[in-house]
Amino acid sequence: MKKGLAFIALLGCLAMGVAHAAAPKGWFINGPAQDSYAIGSQPSTRQPGGNAAFIRSIKDNNGFGSLMQTIKADAYRGKRVRLSGFLRSKDAYKTGLWMRVDGPDRRILGFDNMELRALHGDNDWKDYSIVLDVPADATDIAFGFLLEKKGEVQAEDFRLETVGKDVPTTDLPRPELPAAPVNMSFAQ
Repeated sequence: MKKGLAFIALLGCLAMGVAHAAAPKGWFINGPAQDSYAIGSQPSTRQPGGNAAFIRSIKDNNGFGSLMQTIKADAYRGKRVRLSGFLRSKDAYKTGLWMRVDGPDRRILGFDNMELRALHGDNDWKDYSIVLDVPADATDIAFGFLLEKKGEVQAEDFRLETVGKDVPTTDLPRPELPAAPVNMSFAQ
């Protein structure tokens, strides 16, 4: 019985284009619906001889799955960094790159998940980037790519590099906060 199941699993991997059904070395899956996604790597369709990582929905869900890394911020403190990578999507509800810079006590110092410029549906290979400042008190940098709800996204040729201050950041805009509490009686 076990040999039969292994054979079926092998056929499934072959049908997916010789994909590896595990996170590529150094990467891990995260997100509230991570069990709703298959992740792995497969030969690139963009770059002969290369590899692409993928996140593919395998069941309906209302969350997201992400393939990510977290690194120490030490070498990037006081600098501006750019995360770049090629993405391709198929029937994606929403997908994109993301990067977060954390400080002491897990306080978020910078964040962008391409929310305002996310990919939807089918998109051919294109190079995308996120640019964030890494403050002097940063402790770590987390980054990766995500898929929300349904579809598939492939990613390859990721780069994390320092850039000059002339390159604009892509931080999500922070809302303007009132100076004092408002409408505490709920009358309005």
